[in-house]
Amino acid sequence: MQDLQKNITAVLEALKYSPENLPLKKHAAQLLIQAGRHEEGILHLEEILEKESDPDTVCLLAQAWYDQGQFRKAQACLQRITGETTAQMLMLAAKIALALEDPQEAADRYEEALERDPSLEDREFREELQQQGVKAKARMKVLEFQKDPSDHDLERPTLTFQDVGGLEQLKENIRMNIIYPFQNPDLFRSYGKKTGGGILLYGPPGCGKTFIARATAGECNAHFVSLDIHQILDFYIGQSEKNLHELFETARRHAPTIIFIDELDAIGGSRQKGQSPHTRALTNQLLNEMDGIHSDNRDILVLGATNTPWFVDSALRRPGRFDRVLFVAPPDLEARVEILHIHLKEKPVEEIDYVKVAKKTDRFSGADLRAVVDTAADMAIREAMKTGQKRPITTSMLIQAVKEVKPSTLEWLSTAKNYATYSNEAGTYDEILKYLNK
Repeated sequence: MQDLQKNITAVLEALKYSPENLPLKKHAAQLLIQAGRHEEGILHLEEILEKESDPDTVCLLAQAWYDQGQFRKAQACLQRITGETTAQMLMLAAKIALALEDPQEAADRYEEALERDPSLEDREFREELQQQGVKAKARMKVLEFQKDPSDHDLERPTLTFQDVGGLEQLKENIRMNIIYPFQNPDLFRSYGKKTGGGILLYGPPGCGKTFIARATAGECNAHFVSLDIHQILDFYIGQSEKNLHELFETARRHAPTIIFIDELDAIGGSRQKGQSPHTRALTNQLLNEMDGIHSDNRDILVLGATNTPWFVDSALRRPGRFDRVLFVAPPDLEARVEILHIHLKEKPVEEIDYVKVAKKTDRFSGADLRAVVDTAADMAIREAMKTGQKRPITTSMLIQAVKEVKPSTLEWLSTAKNYATYSNEAGTYDEILKYLNK
């Protein structure tokens, strides 16, 4: 590991003197990913793809997103590849499909990969497919995703803001921009304010962006539809755009509706950053659906969420599309106390010093706090198994669990700080600086 860090330091130093050396930049990305510094490696790969659309680099980027657990982004990334696909690409597509709970697609891709390169045989992967009860079928050797977006079920979430711990300022922003206009449309129209529109939520992973989107629909008593990128993408030219249009049409027929687009950068990424014509056309379609001349979006709200707002096309962030860009920060002390209460509710607990535990979890996300509670619960279960008596979760168990769970937001905050400091001419990321300066 020490040698790897030395190599990284040397390559990054060389890049300072030769920043346009794309092979060197690619080598730096590979070393950074190997060292577990995925965010930095991904940034280098994205910079390469701004200059040239190289299938090998695209595959590396898709693999990096896959390793990070960002399966939809990995799948969307593979869509950038045009022309002949390699066995390695098909194998990665198989793993992504399985992670996205599409075992038949995974089996087909796996068999296609083995037809081209039998050395890729993976017994564990095949056994996992067999456990899913699927068999491979003959398919065209192309990356295609043919699911009808009309299969999307409209929901009416029962979650409300009472189920969301903390984030009071964000909730108030959402009330003013979404909930009150939905509840008092005539009042807002008298001031020239419309119902509907778009709001983009961004922040570290695990801080509740998806959860708060569902809670927003619950507060509005509106229909809710979540856009699944792998149900929109299609190999055939023009079909992906048609799928996206039909989803918006479904939402319009059932207004008031909230459309939630998770990982917005996968469908609305910057058109200047090496996108394939296929992906660029899909971004254009999204722009047209949000405020095109033939788009009647009264009582339609589009809630977007992303961990990487700097990769979202700037045209999406202008008024009329995503009117507001809101930072979903890691929970503050008061919010962490509330989140711990929520996660420990109905669990056997001793009298817990919630404030003491929360003070030791600075910059933990909501997901991290859940992991802390789960780890403490495992401790209690182990002791119960040894003694034969149910053991409550204690403050000391939670504090020990905090030592074992590391905050997942730190890498994101480090990357975001660079953008907020050096790429913030419009003031988009001022909230990040305010948060970091507290």
